[in-house]
Formats: sequence, structure tokens, C-alpha cells
Amino acid sequence: MSAFAALINTDRAPLDESLLRALSGVTQTQVRIDGCVGMATASIAAGFDGGPSSADSPVWAVIDGRLDDREGLVAALAASHRQADLRCVPDAALLVYAYEKWGHDCVSHMLGDFSFCLWDARDRRLLCARDHFGVKPLYYARVGNVLVVSSVLRWLRCHPALSRTLRHEAIGDFLLFGVCAEPSQTAFLDISRVPPAHRLSYSLELDSSRVDRYWALESGDCVRFADPREYVEQFSHLLRVAVVDRTRTERVGVLMSGGLDSSSVAAIATDAMGPAASDRLRAFTVVYDTLMNDEERDYSSVVAKSLGISISHISADRYQPFDRWDDDSLPPEPSLEGLMAAMLDVLDVVSHHGNAVLTGDGGDPMLLPSSVIDQVGRTSVASLAADLLRAWRLRVRPPFGIRSRIARWGDDSEDVPAWLGRDLLQAFDPRGRWQQMRCKRTAESGARSTAVSDVMDPWWTSTFESFDPGATQRPVELRYPFFDVRLASFALQLPSIPWCLNKHVLRETMRGRLPESVRTRSKTPLPGSPIEAGKQWSSQRAVELFENTPEIRAFIDVRKFGAMVNGDSLLSNESLGAWAAISLAMWLRCDAMSAVSGMG
Repeated sequence: MSAFAALINTDRAPLDESLLRALSGVTQTQVRIDGCVGMATASIAAGFDGGPSSADSPVWAVIDGRLDDREGLVAALAASHRQADLRCVPDAALLVYAYEKWGHDCVSHMLGDFSFCLWDARDRRLLCARDHFGVKPLYYARVGNVLVVSSVLRWLRCHPALSRTLRHEAIGDFLLFGVCAEPSQTAFLDISRVPPAHRLSYSLELDSSRVDRYWALESGDCVRFADPREYVEQFSHLLRVAVVDRTRTERVGVLMSGGLDSSSVAAIATDAMGPAASDRLRAFTVVYDTLMNDEERDYSSVVAKSLGISISHISADRYQPFDRWDDDSLPPEPSLEGLMAAMLDVLDVVSHHGNAVLTGDGGDPMLLPSSVIDQVGRTSVASLAADLLRAWRLRVRPPFGIRSRIARWGDDSEDVPAWLGRDLLQAFDPRGRWQQMRCKRTAESGARSTAVSDVMDPWWTSTFESFDPGATQRPVELRYPFFDVRLASFALQLPSIPWCLNKHVLRETMRGRLPESVRTRSKTPLPGSPIEAGKQWSSQRAVELFENTPEIRAFIDVRKFGAMVNGDSLLSNESLGAWAAISLAMWLRCDAMSAVSGMG
């Protein structure tokens, strides 16, 4: 894995190599400079030699992540490069070949989890892009005569031309929704993010840049097979392809809870690896032994035993909200991930086995069923009737959605905290923002529109970025087989009834591959909050934190907060805004401390 940065002096002044090296803070940084343009990487994985060309090649690239379906990509490029064996070249070199063939449209021919920067010295153009779901981060900033791009947010923040000023709109989103809901924004005024499935291009000759979309996820019409077995066969095939592409490394871990999604990923990986799985694959399960009545230790052990793989159980009982935020676990942006320290310790354990770990994240949104009433007008009457009949024969009851539709019609309220600060409200309209988000959620019109909205929810982008190695500073990459373009495109074309009801297609796929106790297990949420210790956060303690964090007053009216937020616990669905405010204050305080110490 790698992390990279690209730096351009748009006034064409010679680039200071020491500044480019300083962004990473890593001593063994590889650098290549061409006058006013430079690139740096903290890993040999990306390669600065431009792939197939010599060090003097006019096209050079850095890439973070992984290109999938390499055989297909190589086959498409083979006619143009018969003299080279493209099967053995690194991903960065393959990227350069793709650019030589397709130009800026090369990203449309690529699959995988990636972000990259490519410099074409002939046309004096920079091309950057981010993968379809935004698994790999990509940020940029244009301040004065400087354009800086990086896969690591902290690297950009180290540039002396960029301020530490926060963006009011992003902080407003965080206090309303728990995440920055605008895909092109970060919490920092000077820094933007390239949204998922977008590319950034910059012309030095014209001194102009553009960000545009190269792919969009749409549900469209549902796929229809005459033989029901084809649904399961196709889904099973694509899930296997997604897992295999994410296990192209010597040893791989899997974050296996004992639930259906992660256990299915483990089972597919075990089957694909064959006898080598006992050594190559290891499961890691976070458990709670004292904080709550958690069954994951038992279920995950059953799965590991049936698959013949080793398993490590990691207890999370001892962690408190915001542990080590003042040390090594501070998220790169304001975040509700109060237990980052627990995840970092899990990654430390995983790193002793390998540098990649699979997760089952994504199974829920990909197979989220639509209600019957939501399909009326979006699915033909004949198809809907046939689907309902099949569900009846399978004894699966679909949600009709009448009550939820009535509830939506009767509820136009927005959860806008009355304690938002005056300065924030001058730049941010919370009620207008709620309306924008509501309209955005209803913009999709396909039969699986709800699932599409959930898959593309900004919360996933935030999660991917929070647990990327560039943010965790751990040498372990999380990989998400369910967030595979090929699998997701098919899964979101499945008829909701019956294939998505209770994840019917996945359960049928895993028939005979998982123990029945797990294959037929209902989705079981934890019997308590993983940050149950958050009950210690009373409104009084929050106010004391605010009073000792003067930066929070730009966003929170501390007096109103203390008067309006009551109770011993501020950790509940009803008090998301209050918990977001506490998280913001803790982040502001710890970020200021890191700036003083030179860490931020």
C-alpha cells in the first residue's frame, strides 16, 4: 500500500523538494520533480518510474490501492502494447498504459479500490481520480499559486499555505447528521475532496481545473431470469470474484463478527484459497465479555471451526469514548467514531498476520429490500404479482410499507438543535439543509432506489476514509468485497421480492457453506451500545468541556446547550446532535494540542 502527494506551483516557479518531502513526515519518501511539478510517495508500491518507461518518461503516476480484473484490463491493452508483458507490471505502470490508450477516459476502464495522480509532461496536464465508491481517499487544495493533491488528509494540512480554518457548512452537517453530507467538502475551508467516482484534471497551460463524474450507480430495471437458480448462481459468482480480487496477497485477515455478511466473506475466501486457507486466512472478532451480553464469540467460533481457519477474539470492554484522541487515535476530521482506539488496536493485532483484512460491510445496503408500496409504479403489475407469489411460496413476508409511507407524509419536522451558535447560523441554514437532504434521498426513482441511496450515503465515504491506512497510520488495509462495482451493480438489479427479503439470495448462496445456525441466523444487533460508557457524559460535563474549549463557541451556544440538554446520558438516537457537539469539542481540543506539538 502507499500514500502519495502531488504538488504544482501554478505560477511555474521551481518546486521546493524539501517542502514536498515534508508533507509526508516520512524519512523514506520517494520524490520525482519536473520543474514546477512534483510527486511523492511513502511506499514503493506506487512506483515513480512511470511503469513501463524509464525515469525520463513523460508520463508518470502514483497510485494508492489496487486495480481489479487485471486480466480484463491487460487484454484490452494488449493490442496496443504487444511488445510488453503487461501481466507482470505493477498497477502504476498499468495505469500509465491505460492512459496512453484512452487518455482521461482511462478511469472508466478501471475497476478496484484506488486513488491516483498522473502527470503528462507533454501536455502539462495532471489527472487524478478516485474509485467508484470512494474506498480510497483523495483530497486537493488550491491556495494562491499552489495546487496540492494527496491521498492523506493530514499531508495536505501540513502545507504551510493552508489554514486550519474549519468550514461552517461541513460542521453544520456534522452537527445535524453526524457526517459531512456534501461529497466535495471536507471539514477544512481550504481543502476539498474528490467525490467517489469523480476525477480531477488540471491544465498548467490554461491554469484551469475541473472535477467531473465518470460513473454513476443506478438501480434501473430489475433483472429477470426464467430459472430462479440463475439469481443465486450469478450472485455467488460475482461475490467470489470480488473476494478473490481482494485476496491477492500472501496473508489476509477477515473481520468476522459471526453474522451472515462477514461469515459469508470468510467462507468464500476459504473456498477460493483451498488448502492454503488454514495458513493464509485468519479471522478476527471484536467481542464484549462484560459490558453487554454478546453472542459473537460463540457464533464466530462456530464459523471458524467449520471453515478450518484460526480465529482471534479481541475484547473491547475496556475502551472509553475518545480514548487516545490526544495521542494516536484522533480522526482526521470531526467524527462520531469515539472508539477509534479500539479499532486501531484491532489493526495492530491484524498486522502481525498480514497487511489486508476483509470486512462484511456493505451487505446490508446492497440487499436492502424495498417495500411493496414503494415498488408500485416502478415495477410492472405482472412482475410484482409474480414476485409476491414466489415470496408466499417461500413463506417470506415482504414489507408493505403503508405505515411508513403514512408516517413520512405526516412528519415534516427536522431535528435542528436550538443550541446552534450564532456564527454558524450566519453561514449555514439548518432547515434548508434538511430539506436538501430529504430531496436528495428521494431523487432516485428505480425499484431499488432506497438501496441505491443507502449504498451512496456519505456515511460510507467517511467510514472508508477514517479506517484507511493514511488515517490510521497502521499498515493494514480494509477491503470491502460487497463494495465491488460488478457485484453491487448486479445486487441492485435484483428483484427486491423475494431475493432481498432477509437477504434471501445471500442465504441461498451460502447453503452448505456455512453452519445452519449462522446461515439462518436473523440479523441481531448488539444488546447495548458499544460505547455504553458514554452514559458518563452528562450535560454538565459537556458544558464543562465546552467552557474549556473556546473554539467550540464558533459553532455552539454553550449557554443554550446547558439550559436545553438535560439528563445523565447524551448517548442515544434522540441526542445525536448533542453527542456530535461533544465529539466536535473533543476533536477541536485534541487537534489544537496536536498542532502545538507539531503532530497535526
